[in-house]
Amino acid sequence: MKKVLFTLVLLSSYVGFSQVQSSDSTKTKKVKVDGYIGFNGNINDNMNLNKKLSNADLPELDSFVPELTFGLNFFGKQYSGDVEFGFLFAKPEKDNNEMKYRGFNTRMRVHYNLVNKEKFAFTTGLSLAYMGSQYDIYSKNNTIDLNDLDPNSNSGHVSFNNQMLYFGPSVSMYLFKKSSFEVKVNAGYEFALTRGRYDSEFGSVLNNIGESGNNRFVFGITLL
Repeated sequence: MKKVLFTLVLLSSYVGFSQVQSSDSTKTKKVKVDGYIGFNGNINDNMNLNKKLSNADLPELDSFVPELTFGLNFFGKQYSGDVEFGFLFAKPEKDNNEMKYRGFNTRMRVHYNLVNKEKFAFTTGLSLAYMGSQYDIYSKNNTIDLNDLDPNSNSGHVSFNNQMLYFGPSVSMYLFKKSSFEVKVNAGYEFALTRGRYDSEFGSVLNNIGESGNNRFVFGITLL
């Protein structure tokens, strides 16, 4: 299914770019700028980290993680795009163990307006995203003795993080353009470009793994 979605997005982006036409540079082009808030869904079911978590009988991160987004949208006569910031949070648990996952996403889209009507628009192009993730795994039965705060005397908590850079094709649909309730629907397939190795602020990471090649499908809806 993901391969089919990726193929559709890629073909739409190619068609959009292939139809870019030269414009009269003497004409003044108005660009509409809107702030927005929205929600994204990120689908990635091939994380190497989940294999490690499963082997240790620990809670795994779901393949679908919701994302709260906000940003600025730009829409001109021929081109459009946005700059977006997103926050992800998940809290899976298993038996007496729990994970807190926090992610911060920065994304930029640049699109060509393939269809630009008064009340509807369909755009295609590319997106670039940078993702930072923080993972905290701990035992819910852990106790903390304030009379013995020596780190060597306390256990039950593991913390690590990683960073990823993504790049890929994307499409957008603008609905109800002339109303006070304008909606934009996005979809894209993002290739993982960096190694995505894990590190920690609290120690060295042994038997390290990376997430290079673990691409993701992203879809979302925003209110302009």
